[in-house]
Amino acid sequence: MHSRREFGKVVLAALPMPLPASGIDSRVNGVALGLHTFSFSGVPHAGVLDAIIHCMVDTGIGECILLAQQIEPGDLWDRIRPPQGAAPGTTEAQAQPREQLARWRLSVSLDYFKGIRRQFENAGIRISGFGASPNANASADELHRTFEMAEALGAGIVTLGGTMSLAKRLAPIAGEYGIVVGLQGRPNMSSTDPEQISRPEDYQRALALSGNFRLSFDIGDATAAGYDVLPFLREHRARIHGVYLKDRRKDRVSVPWGEGDTPIRAVLQWIRDGKYPIRAFIDCDYKSAGNRAADVKRCFEYAKAALA
Repeated sequence: MHSRREFGKVVLAALPMPLPASGIDSRVNGVALGLHTFSFSGVPHAGVLDAIIHCMVDTGIGECILLAQQIEPGDLWDRIRPPQGAAPGTTEAQAQPREQLARWRLSVSLDYFKGIRRQFENAGIRISGFGASPNANASADELHRTFEMAEALGAGIVTLGGTMSLAKRLAPIAGEYGIVVGLQGRPNMSSTDPEQISRPEDYQRALALSGNFRLSFDIGDATAAGYDVLPFLREHRARIHGVYLKDRRKDRVSVPWGEGDTPIRAVLQWIRDGKYPIRAFIDCDYKSAGNRAADVKRCFEYAKAALA
């Protein structure tokens, strides 16, 4: 096993960095394929953007959803993240760094995010989505700032996995900025928590809150949580912005693509055959041998073969 520091060094050393003259087109037979940068969540914060860009250029992926934690202060996120296996919620130890993060978000210059946008655009990559992580109790100013950050990054959609209460607060703000919100929720057919966006009826209620709301649906998480994914997608296809592609077994374990129960191939072919404007993002989260860039490339090849 590699440490996080060693893992990051392997990723950074593995790939050359050719610079394309124009934007990378990663559509395959009409299906827009991209990367959710959560795939690189194990890479040390200091080198993560370089690792992501190296991988995307080398693999030929031209758009991404950029995860907020990867461009916000890493030391604060190290203190905010709950221990593995801990129950959801904010502990006293997490409260102080969350407050510090909120202050940082409100004070940092938007030029910082514009610089990140240029870094990706210079490599031929478009940041099409911003994977935001506002706290459930975030102030109105901080929620507005989320959309300002997305605009500065050039992102046309803000994706998040928040609660029903947060969705209600975001609905008028999304309309004000004219930016789409991609609701991820937490798919779980067994959920009994009315605050969570987990069951199909929860997604229906959340979508009804705003014409700017769409679904950013994780088909791996949904499969592991008891969903029959394809019927759900068919029913909601008019309100789906994108799907996150990961392979999970029904026992909730993530595995290399093709080894689990998630119908990745069938979903991609359904998007292709229906000519639906639904984007598909690689969300690679299974345990790696130490080179996440190689994992992403294998996933991309799997997707291309499914769409051939």
